[in-house]
Amino acid sequence: MIPALAIADAINAFNKSAKIFYIGSYNGIEKTLVKNAGIKYVGISTGKFRRYFDVQNLFDLLRIPWGIIQAFWVLWDIKPKVIFSKGGFVGLPVVIAGWLHKIPVVIHDSDSIPGLATKLSAPFAKKILLAFETAEADLYAYRKKIEVVGNPIRLSLFEGKRARGIKMTGFDGKRPVLLVMGGSSGAQQLNILVQKEKENLTRDFDIIHLSGTGKGSVKKEKHYVEFPYVEDGMRDLYAITNLALTRAGANTIAELNALQIPALLYPLGTHASRGDQMANAQIMAEESSLFMIADEDKDPLNQLLLLPARSNKILGDGVTQKVALILLSYV
Repeated sequence: MIPALAIADAINAFNKSAKIFYIGSYNGIEKTLVKNAGIKYVGISTGKFRRYFDVQNLFDLLRIPWGIIQAFWVLWDIKPKVIFSKGGFVGLPVVIAGWLHKIPVVIHDSDSIPGLATKLSAPFAKKILLAFETAEADLYAYRKKIEVVGNPIRLSLFEGKRARGIKMTGFDGKRPVLLVMGGSSGAQQLNILVQKEKENLTRDFDIIHLSGTGKGSVKKEKHYVEFPYVEDGMRDLYAITNLALTRAGANTIAELNALQIPALLYPLGTHASRGDQMANAQIMAEESSLFMIADEDKDPLNQLLLLPARSNKILGDGVTQKVALILLSYV
């Protein structure tokens, strides 16, 4: 899900007359979500930053300047007072075009190690918001622009209902529920792990498995349900979750922490990422007893049973409102 949508909701709560536009790639997975949220979506040409050799990198380098030109004319047309970028290969052309228009640009990075797009966008930003203090070291040259605020999350997640979650899964509500999710980039390995350990895990848990395939039908068994993808019902699945087994993406960790759901973390390693998930996991495991980094050579069930029980106290979220107010300060 897109943290930017959470920010948009908070902005509308503070200022109902605010007009919000979303600039993304032509066929990005966020396109449907943004339109469903009632926000005008504008597509532009984008490249992709790859940290490995690929012939496609040459073509993408050409798409970036074309994306800047497109973004320049989009911004000329809509004339925004402020631009908010969550990073990524889509955001950089918009950030540069905004700088050329002298429009204030605010960027946010969710991870403990800032991404390449954030580093490239930093010189053009008026303000740099970070989720983790550790990210400051890589952006030291821009320290006067930096503010550590945490990660924004969807406020709707606090409105989940247990009854709806039980109905959605078909469980009877009598057993503890384990939520398994791997995200888009790390789902495959966790999918294999869950299928291998399913018989063992279902002795103790009802399992909600978000497989991340994005297609196919819901599969339901007595103590197991697989959703290829969940949009609106995520808050209700969280409402019935006791423990989670997941990757260590920054947004996922932020949601679990806010809802006080203990989690066994299987972070992506440097073979599949820049090491941000491992760094995220280490920080959260040090700061909170809710999180534990999995030993991949050991039985996941035994490790899950070492986690504390879910707290009835939900932390809530003030980060989303804070980021929204920072943006509104430029309007």
